[in-house]
Amino acid sequence: MADEHTPEAAEAPGPRDARDAPVAATGAPSASPGRRGTILRAGFIVAMLVVVFGVILPQSIDYSEVIAAFAELDPAQIVLMTALGFGGWFLAGLVLMALVEGLSALRGTRSWLILSGIGSSIPFGPWNMGVLWMVMRGWGITNVAATSGIALYGITNTLSILCLPLGALVLLAAGGALGERVPTIAWALALGCAGIAVLVMGVIIAIVRSERIASWIGRTGQRVADRLFALVGRQGGPHVERSVMHFRDQLGAVIRRRGLAGILLALLAQVAWIVVLVAALRVVGVDEATVPTSRIIAVYCVVMVVMILPIAPGGAGIPEVMFIALLSALAGGAANPAIAAGVFLYRIYYWFVPIPVAWIVLKGARRGESILPTTAELREMASGGDRRPGEVTT
Repeated sequence: MADEHTPEAAEAPGPRDARDAPVAATGAPSASPGRRGTILRAGFIVAMLVVVFGVILPQSIDYSEVIAAFAELDPAQIVLMTALGFGGWFLAGLVLMALVEGLSALRGTRSWLILSGIGSSIPFGPWNMGVLWMVMRGWGITNVAATSGIALYGITNTLSILCLPLGALVLLAAGGALGERVPTIAWALALGCAGIAVLVMGVIIAIVRSERIASWIGRTGQRVADRLFALVGRQGGPHVERSVMHFRDQLGAVIRRRGLAGILLALLAQVAWIVVLVAALRVVGVDEATVPTSRIIAVYCVVMVVMILPIAPGGAGIPEVMFIALLSALAGGAANPAIAAGVFLYRIYYWFVPIPVAWIVLKGARRGESILPTTAELREMASGGDRRPGEVTT
């Protein structure tokens, strides 16, 4: 889609028009994983959790002490954590609201829950994006708006994470919260992550603003890809130039109008989850003297940057191990049951609770349909069919 095909505000379901023309849907796979595939994917998550929580963590954490820390939480602390958790959900949903034309704030929150919860329970591949795409189409969001917004969400979320380390160091240093001298490697990693983010944003902006530059980047990338494939003796390399121009045509208008808002809201959402983590540690008894807030922020940044790599399908287990290990090391070396309790409390709101909530939200959004989209539905909608699943009003 060139600029003239920019989707207008979503309308009620009706006759198909140019805005519902077929789109190469990044967020809309043409086939579902099937019941067996779904069970196997969910089974992997269960197996990962058993290994982490049943084998690895018990070697250094006494669960009875973790349970005791939870038992000491009073109602006011539980209400506080729940409010902060809901705030994190809401701010994360605002990112989707900013990127998807026609999406309200409430539906943005529901969208984030579906994206997070389904992705955590059915890992491997962009299946959660396809499910969310179907739900948005059922809400009356146009094909172009849903596809472009979901695709751009992944980009903005990753860029916000890469910007976190440098932003955190600068803010903490300006506020005098760092106290001691920051190791050179910390600044190097922060600058490196920020440099990657700036480079990626620069390339995206150049592609979006200039068709000539986009074409040059595409041709250059195509030559590099062709040479690399020739070196390894392989045929049929990727169509880089076509992909770059398709990216510009499909996402260019959305990036120009909504990209900055998406990045800023994504950064704000990350800050919200940092607040949840800090609060979770504090309410279970990990005080400032044990682990200063500056170090909690540093650990959060490290874990989130590492988790950009696909080392934990569904986000299961690995983040808990990293948070507990790094925070415990900063607290004196030995694994700290209070730190484990704080990490678990944070992960309850960030990872665990969104899973059942996502399925409940999905069931409500897909009234009258199977809870998961069928292959036939996906193929019909991805091909630009005028049927909109569910046509719900919730």
